[in-house]
Amino acid sequence: MSDGKAAADVEILILDPDPVEAPLFANKSFKIVGHGFSKKKIDVYISSDKNGNNKISEINVDIVDQTTITDEFLMVYARPRLGAPMNTKLWVVVELNGKFQSSIEGFKVV
Repeated sequence: MSDGKAAADVEILILDPDPVEAPLFANKSFKIVGHGFSKKKIDVYISSDKNGNNKISEINVDIVDQTTITDEFLMVYARPRLGAPMNTKLWVVVELNGKFQSSIEGFKVV
């Protein structure tokens, strides 16, 4: 790449559904579509920042059954708790081995 950064090993292309609207205190499942999801040590979280610098601790995100991960998509569910920012556009972030890989805007607590 011309900017000196290495290409990401994991990339988010779209969310399904888009946007993801997650109610408080309920598990909301959604699909992250892209590539590189079969790699080990993938973490997903919600951030108010596109670079993943401001993780929202009041929203837990878990990967659904890691034994069925494919390279093209990842099934996850999010569970917002009291204190999560309401009706605000947030970012879904993917890290590989603790390093930021990709993000996409499209998550909202309703």
